[in-house]
Amino acid sequence: MTKSPMLTITVVVITVICSLSLSNAGSPAVFIVGDSLLDVGTNNFILKAIGKAKYPHYGIDFFNSTPSGRFSNGLNMADFIARVVFGNSVTSPPAYLSLFYGGVYSEKRLANAIDFSPRRRWRRPINRLQPVSLVGRENPAVGVNFASSGTAILDINSAVDQALPLSEQVAQVMYIHGNLSGTIGSWKTQVLFAKSPFFLGVGNNDVHFFALFRAKLNQDEYVDSLIQTYNYTLHTLYNLGVRKFGIIGVPYIGCSPLMRVTILSGNCSDVANALARQLNEGIEHMLQDMMASLKGMIYSFGNTYDTLYDLYETPEQFNLTNVRDACCGLGRFNAFTNCHPLATLCKNRDEYLFWDVSHPSQYAVQVMSEAMAFGGLRDARPINWARLVSL
Repeated sequence: MTKSPMLTITVVVITVICSLSLSNAGSPAVFIVGDSLLDVGTNNFILKAIGKAKYPHYGIDFFNSTPSGRFSNGLNMADFIARVVFGNSVTSPPAYLSLFYGGVYSEKRLANAIDFSPRRRWRRPINRLQPVSLVGRENPAVGVNFASSGTAILDINSAVDQALPLSEQVAQVMYIHGNLSGTIGSWKTQVLFAKSPFFLGVGNNDVHFFALFRAKLNQDEYVDSLIQTYNYTLHTLYNLGVRKFGIIGVPYIGCSPLMRVTILSGNCSDVANALARQLNEGIEHMLQDMMASLKGMIYSFGNTYDTLYDLYETPEQFNLTNVRDACCGLGRFNAFTNCHPLATLCKNRDEYLFWDVSHPSQYAVQVMSEAMAFGGLRDARPINWARLVSL
């Protein structure tokens, strides 16, 4: 059986660009696993997925004011992560499922996603994120984004929103690893995975579902099950060769419009915030144990909880005028619906903490990302994101 010319050319291209870049210092690519804080369009390719951000007014501050699949008025955390790695001109790597456009997997699309050509002259490293108004265009960073809105640590929780389970995202990472091993070779793939940071942001939906539906469960046992699954996930990635982990903690989500609209008084959900704190503590202890026992493993734990707490409790320090309502939505706190074309839309989006029922605005996400990227031990530990990606 003869190989097709296109496949041969693609293999050669991937081999050349990998050999050009893997000897350089820093991070050759970035890979992202997680939920709707990081989704850049995955769910648009999942027919049964409930959460989709492909309708106006999502993306109103994005390129051509077009919905991009991000649960944001503009950029989301995946974009700011990419900028920490590659500079302020880039956006998130492409969604993994976009490599299957038209239902057919394309080796060439993977080659483009993992394109290390030195002709892509991105300025890095950076020491701050530039202010963002209207995104001029998409400029996908090197790597792949696997995140799906609704994903939880536990697959049974992911099923609530018909999202891509965390286990399936890991299976997709394994597929990419196997594909690259078969084209550029296993050694170069191992080097790529070892030098590229893998950012994971999950746990938000596990906290949501517990606070909304499952509060009668034993909280300690529930957290233990989450930590065990998270630990298994990280060990699976480590065994694939991943060494640089960027872990995004669970934010101060009990005060989101989604949580507060379910409480008659409109107060924050103490159950959700307490569970988020407990889960974050468990994740940090797990990471410390992993780094002590796994050779070469390094991590940065992003403390989104305290940063979002600061934004909510001291909004005047961040020029926020509304931390109570969603910018886009309907009903009490604008939290009866997700954002859609008939929803109420605020004009001063950079003055709102929340964009929709459960997602921070682009401005708020940038504040959170900058803290984790360049802040001190309160924001990210034991090192910040900028240090992680430079190693």
